[in-house]
Amino acid sequence: MPRRTAYGPGTPCWVDHITVDLTGAKQFYGDLFGWEFTRENSRGYHLITLRGEIIGGLGPSPMGPAFGSSWNVYLAAKDLGHTRAEVGRLGGRIVMGPVPAGENGRLCLAVDPSGAAVGFWEGGRDEGVVLVDEPGALCACELHTSGQEAATEFYRNLYGDVPLVIRPSARTGWVPFFGAGDGDSAGAVAAALAAGARPLENGLLADPLGAVFGLTILN
Repeated sequence: MPRRTAYGPGTPCWVDHITVDLTGAKQFYGDLFGWEFTRENSRGYHLITLRGEIIGGLGPSPMGPAFGSSWNVYLAAKDLGHTRAEVGRLGGRIVMGPVPAGENGRLCLAVDPSGAAVGFWEGGRDEGVVLVDEPGALCACELHTSGQEAATEFYRNLYGDVPLVIRPSARTGWVPFFGAGDGDSAGAVAAALAAGARPLENGLLADPLGAVFGLTILN
């Protein structure tokens, strides 16, 4: 069971699904991956667990249907104040925070120069996702963007040579990839479609609420 206990600066370390329909999201991902959900606070934020290990978060959209549903990817930041300042200096835009996340740490949300939303997480007690590279767990995060050059320059200047995956795409956004363990990509995609997902370009999927994710086939 691969477990992560620490993340270097700039490494994708946390994902959460912010949704207009908590019940629908729980049903879809619970059926697809066997996830379980534990309410974390009074605002309705839940921790997602698999076999008792934390693999991400689930929360209600703060703006209702106008906001829609999406997966968010957070990069590790050891000094969130410094990261916030650097994001602005390098052409990004902070849209929220830093704000406390309970006793676990602090976060802020930004938009990078390519137009992709991205989060930054400074862990206090917990540094991020614990269970990785397993069926149903987070395996990778990629930035898909039409502004590949601007995004590459931004993250390189922000974090140096951290090996982030940035792919050219007409669709702009960070995408989490979760493990599928049957060794058969067609079968894994079929299971997701049967649970209500729809196919997108570049092998990505949208869940029934419109949030984009990918599958990594694990043998």
